Amino acid sequence: MNEAAKKWRRRCYALLLVWAIWTVATSFPFVRGILIEPLYVSQPDARGQIAYVMADGPAYWERLHAASDLYHMHRVKQIYVLNETRTSSYNFTRRASDTRLQRAIDYMAMFGVPPEVIHSVPIRPDDWLSSLSEAQGVADLPDSFDSIVVVTSPPHTRRSKLCFDRVFDDQAKIQVYSSNLPAESTETHSPIWIEYVKLVVYWFCA
Repeated sequence: MNEAAKKWRRRCYALLLVWAIWTVATSFPFVRGILIEPLYVSQPDARGQIAYVMADGPAYWERLHAASDLYHMHRVKQIYVLNETRTSSYNFTRRASDTRLQRAIDYMAMFGVPPEVIHSVPIRPDDWLSSLSEAQGVADLPDSFDSIVVVTSPPHTRRSKLCFDRVFDDQAKIQVYSSNLPAESTETHSPIWIEYVKLVVYWFCA
């Protein structure tokens, strides 16, 4: 084998080793939590007039739980969620398929949140930038708010704050409350690079 072939073989082995180390390292939530850190911004002592829970994703239920905690800590008086009317699982008690909104209300009820403090935000038709659309939906409500706590998952916190800050400008104080620490959320096991791409897209388009 000539020297050039040996050099290419060494390079291939080196790339394979780097790939193996990267694959093993990123299988640990702690390491993935570190990779999420640049996307993460949260005010642990957040309080406001209302809490808005960002919709969709596998960590939606974590966010609802976190919003329930804010209510019981008397940091917010009302909780707003997206009015997702598509049917979800079948409810044998009601003998009908629940909407995702109804499931959210029932879920928070398990944590002692009364239904009368939970309100829905209509889905806007122009939702190709869904996080921005949710912020605009809150801004379009007939009631005005001077302070809003946005509840979402760690990788989404910076993007969500960007959307609400740009929609509300100086009309309301916006704080973001993360449902978990970066290494503890269900979202930790989702592709992280997608969140970086989304943040760049929202930065230019929101």
